[in-house]
Amino acid sequence: MGKKSFQKQPPRIPLPVEGIQVNGCRNPTCKNFLSLNSIKKFDGDEKELPEAYQRGGSYRVAGTGKHTASLVCEICSGRKKQGENITAVSTTLKSNQAVHEELSRIASYLEENPLVCPNEACDSNIGKKPKAVKKNGKTSTGNQRYQCLHCGKSFSEKPKTRKQTKPHLNKLLFRLLVNKEPIRRIAELLKISESTVYDKIRFIHRQCLAFAKSREKKLEKIDFERLYLSTDRIILMTNWFRRNDKRNSDLYGIATACLDSSYVFAFNFNFDGAVSLSEAENDSKETGDHELAKHHRKHARIWLSQEFNEAAKSRPTKEKLPVAGSLRDEIQIKVLVDAKYNASGGSEQIDPTKQLPARGAMVHNEYTMLAHFFLLKRFFKNTEKTRFFLDLDSGMKTAYISAFREEIAEGRSDGFLVRTSKNKTNDEKEKLVAEFRKMASESTGIPVRKLTHQDLKGVTNNLIVERLELPIRIPNSPERWIEHPWVSKAEPEKMVAAVTDLSKYDVMHQANLYRKVTLAPADRFFMNIRRMSTYFERPFQSGTSMSRIWHGYSAYNPEMYTIIGDIFRVHYNYCGRSSRKVTPAMKLGLAKAPIPEEKILYYKKY
Repeated sequence: MGKKSFQKQPPRIPLPVEGIQVNGCRNPTCKNFLSLNSIKKFDGDEKELPEAYQRGGSYRVAGTGKHTASLVCEICSGRKKQGENITAVSTTLKSNQAVHEELSRIASYLEENPLVCPNEACDSNIGKKPKAVKKNGKTSTGNQRYQCLHCGKSFSEKPKTRKQTKPHLNKLLFRLLVNKEPIRRIAELLKISESTVYDKIRFIHRQCLAFAKSREKKLEKIDFERLYLSTDRIILMTNWFRRNDKRNSDLYGIATACLDSSYVFAFNFNFDGAVSLSEAENDSKETGDHELAKHHRKHARIWLSQEFNEAAKSRPTKEKLPVAGSLRDEIQIKVLVDAKYNASGGSEQIDPTKQLPARGAMVHNEYTMLAHFFLLKRFFKNTEKTRFFLDLDSGMKTAYISAFREEIAEGRSDGFLVRTSKNKTNDEKEKLVAEFRKMASESTGIPVRKLTHQDLKGVTNNLIVERLELPIRIPNSPERWIEHPWVSKAEPEKMVAAVTDLSKYDVMHQANLYRKVTLAPADRFFMNIRRMSTYFERPFQSGTSMSRIWHGYSAYNPEMYTIIGDIFRVHYNYCGRSSRKVTPAMKLGLAKAPIPEEKILYYKKY
């Protein structure tokens, strides 16, 4: 029997946790926008809470499905009834504790003492007591063992690499790893076993994170004047692990890169290898946690088997969608699909062909996206202004607004949605670029061959000003879209919409902001990692079944995507390639020269 009858009734709206409050109105022009963020601490008396938290206040909680509830902004609801074009009236309630847990996970490499109790039900992990552990001997392999002083659970550090018997191979292995050599081939070239290769990869990963920590801790103190940031996602697939069950597991990665420097600030996946799914599910059943509303659960962060299977059954394997003939059609279809399947903002495409990973736990993607933006918020706390260019992905806009709510309200952060064409051939791209330059030549009277970048910027700004006067309305989308006039081979067609209020700027300032909107820095990083890491290559269809996808180089252990992703990000930011003498870290001010691999490998000797 569960213990739910003995549990204290949770508050109607989740309270902030460590300053994190992701619930609230998403409309930056609404008076309710900051109403839930005004509470700083809570002494247990709900009568002392701000008006927005109380019944009959400016928010109404409505049930939208099994164990799910939405938060309805009464102010926006009233404005909509009066005829205003407002669609973001309600949002699905989320667990602030789950966001805090996920942020702690992805930011653990920045902490001085990242040791945490692995028992998710421990008071130290649900915010009731500070983390406290003591040393408790060593394991048979020599790793330090610890004991939690709250729940008594014993645990050890993440396994350290074995003693580096052939350290001279580390540098070569590092280079092979980021130059598209598969694990088996690396083992053959270096004349070592595959298990030794994996051991060295974990050593390189630890060193990369230690090095990144030493540089990226400085980001919190740098006074950047402006940062233009592109955020996009990547979907990866792990191979099936049982021959009689050929369902794949999808993992979702999110990355944010700087427009001016190409520096990738974070690259995070919705997977936690340190969590035991079976233990979490047993605890959930014993305590009745699974019967609570999702935003009040202790295990709200991870996918439990029952809810995953329910989500898979609710979506057909093959679904007929309208054929998109233009970018406008694509946006319309995306809005419709999100409204039907992604109301919670998760964006996972879960159907009967998918399954949970065999080890570790898959995190609800919306919590990884939220934690990603809160990590960026930490990095940019001294930045005067940030501009985010976001892929049109379910939940990404909500995650950005939730994390940067105060900065948006103060006018220090603006966001834009982007949708680009990805199905053009090289010939089609070149034709579109030529037509754009010809149009610019006719507009300015300057011959095509003499057009400068400044000339093209001026023409683009003028066209944006014209298009802002007649924006494109997409049904069920609150944004005002425009067709972006700038054409490049990287983005031959593009539609853009602002998600924050730009009326505070004059029209030419707005045009300048729209002109800069691009996903190119994040896409460039994804292109590089796909080309230079076998793990990130696109998979192919297996046999005659179109629902079975397999790749010889894809990971069986999902944690390898996080490990290789971290390693590649550090190498991409600091080491560069032979043809690139100026690295992203140098442009950003975190390095004075390209960093040799050995300086990362031996930054700290374990």
